[in-house]
Amino acid sequence: MKIDVVQDAKDHTYTLAVKIDQFKTLRDYEVLHNLVNAISLDFDLDPEISVEDLKNIVVEAKKEEATEVTVEIGPDGIDVEFE
Repeated sequence: MKIDVVQDAKDHTYTLAVKIDQFKTLRDYEVLHNLVNAISLDFDLDPEISVEDLKNIVVEAKKEEATEVTVEIGPDGIDVEFE
């Protein structure tokens, strides 16, 4: 699984981007979930997002014919989008 991770040092945010076609097994969802949790700790955030939530997001993204899921993590919280 390929996950693009970009850190914006100025805003102190992280953006994780994953192509929808990268989600093939449960392990793929778990890897993204673990990465979100690890980075969230840097901001003392409780991500409150589960593997099941990620699965639902990917299903919705596929319905909308999106190609990528992005997760932005920063001091203001966590934002998950697809495009």
